[in-house]
Amino acid sequence: MLTRPWILLVAAGVAAGGPPSVPADAVGEARRVEEALNGLRGFVASFTQTVESPGLPRPQIEKGTVYLLRPGRMRWAYDVPRGKLALADGRKTYLYLPEERQVLVAPLDQEGTRTGISLLLGRADLIGSFSITWGPGPEGGPRPLMLTPRTPRPEYQYLLVATGPDHLVRGLTVVDPLGSRVIYRFDRIRLVDTLDEDLFQFVPPVGVETQEIATP
Repeated sequence: MLTRPWILLVAAGVAAGGPPSVPADAVGEARRVEEALNGLRGFVASFTQTVESPGLPRPQIEKGTVYLLRPGRMRWAYDVPRGKLALADGRKTYLYLPEERQVLVAPLDQEGTRTGISLLLGRADLIGSFSITWGPGPEGGPRPLMLTPRTPRPEYQYLLVATGPDHLVRGLTVVDPLGSRVIYRFDRIRLVDTLDEDLFQFVPPVGVETQEIATP
């Protein structure tokens, strides 16, 4: 999605002690987002993926088209870098890195709580799975929801979810415990009820190394 972390991210830094008080309006918005996600069958959209990390001299920006069909199927076809592909077929995730002649394979996060991106893939339970508050935003402007997993996860500390007037996700930021961020922005969203199942099938090219990744 995608970078190497995506294969483990297909969304923890929970503070010690009891959960903080939650603004009612943030919880109300989270419920509307949850309802919008659970009423969604699929979409096609342009995406921009930005990786910000202390270990990178500058943000790494990648772009392409994403195809989503719930539950459990997603295809990220990259234009930049060309040929890169990230895919979920309902059981596994695949990350194909053509320059490295390698594909990384991992079990799909069926519950959607272990990883950030898989929040879009299955039935959402934001209220049950996350502590919810407002995240940082521009003064006087819209603020994203900040979702901190109730059960700490090593893969990410929290998620920032930006939505549109229809409460569907327009932006998703995955923040890991070391301060790195993977930011996904979705544009030109087209809602669909069905997509060609061939979009979600992956056959490794001849000569490509396949590496199975176990997830916790």
